[in-house]
Amino acid sequence: MTKFIFCADDFTGASDTLATVARSGLSARLYLSAPQSEATENETGHGSLGPDLGSLDAFGVATSLRALGVEDGVATISPLAEHLKSPACNLYHFKVCSTFDSSPTTGNIATIADRYAKAVGAPWKAIIGGQPSLKRVCLLGNLFAGAGDGKIYRIDRHPVMAMHPVTPMDEADLCRHLAKQGWGNVGLIDFTIIRKGRATLVNEIRRRIASGETETLFDVTEATDLLTIGEALGEITADMPVLCVGASSVAQAMFPSFETANDPKPKPSRRDGPVFAFAGSRSSLTSDQVAHAKAYEKRSVRPTDLLDPTATEKLRDECLSVLASNKNLLVALSDDRDHDIASHDLARASADFISHISNEIALGFLLIAGGDTSSLAVQKLGIESLSFAADFDAGAPIIRAHSTSTILDGMPMLLKGGQMGKPTLFDNIAALPVKGA
Repeated sequence: MTKFIFCADDFTGASDTLATVARSGLSARLYLSAPQSEATENETGHGSLGPDLGSLDAFGVATSLRALGVEDGVATISPLAEHLKSPACNLYHFKVCSTFDSSPTTGNIATIADRYAKAVGAPWKAIIGGQPSLKRVCLLGNLFAGAGDGKIYRIDRHPVMAMHPVTPMDEADLCRHLAKQGWGNVGLIDFTIIRKGRATLVNEIRRRIASGETETLFDVTEATDLLTIGEALGEITADMPVLCVGASSVAQAMFPSFETANDPKPKPSRRDGPVFAFAGSRSSLTSDQVAHAKAYEKRSVRPTDLLDPTATEKLRDECLSVLASNKNLLVALSDDRDHDIASHDLARASADFISHISNEIALGFLLIAGGDTSSLAVQKLGIESLSFAADFDAGAPIIRAHSTSTILDGMPMLLKGGQMGKPTLFDNIAALPVKGA
């Protein structure tokens, strides 16, 4: 029976949530569009590429909602949320970035969550404010996040997120941040209440719901906060559907992993073939990762070239030639900002480029850096679903593609946001053993 259904606003975070539930022992699959049951697929004449939905403990759908305007976002979530509703499940999750970067006009969290909650019949929304495993903490309603220099910053002073090119975080108070997007009365359950334990927290939640509160933000400063929140929400969802809004910390709260050092774990590996990496993120951490990469031939591409058919065709030919010689290839967007290309248009052009390369040659591994780029590229590839393959780096697991295309089916992938991964991540991927070799 399905215990957990999630919809993610991008693909990098979706893969992390997939890994989180799989790590907890649940059978899970991530789809790229509204999934159909095996019976429905057979009735329509389409074969099933995965398990019947009813046999899964959890499943989710990855979208590019984070990059969409309000109108396009509503048009995307409305039919999808209706399809996700299940009479056997009371626990739903709208997976958003752990930094909550969004705005009233782009990636509006409140508007999307309202549509999602209405579709699944959830009268109350629980907003989980932190993910300590990624150095994201919420204290007295204010969000803090770690950066590449090892320090933790208030989100409106974060060296990257405060200057995000599309959705800069200029407000650390999440209640105020979400009020700008349409939730004017978000309540806060702070850490002092959570630390009193499950029973007190359950009573407080029920009191809030009875008073008419429809959105409640929970402080999260350490992993034990998540355990208490998860226990309390488990009691609440026994009686009513609930929509949780937050990062993969929602799945961590509801399905904690109690692995030990002796538990067998999937080992990271790649297929036979070259590694193709594309760095669409221009964060300082991704720049460091590109600079550290020594196991690749590198190509730097200007944003304007990706929208120039002649320049793009020449670059594609060069890249395919490198990969055909079984050499690893890293293509990185240059930091040329002297252009007027919209971020979404650049992400789409990058996605088209990645899709063309990946469908022309059997890759040993595909690595994409950049949240919007990852979301759009995976949608372009022609993949039906994704499954968890192995842990690799914090917030960046290895996932496996499932497709009717023999080139794409079984391809290992890693999708990472700009703030994720060790400086040596690219070379660590290149050094993975070939499975079966």
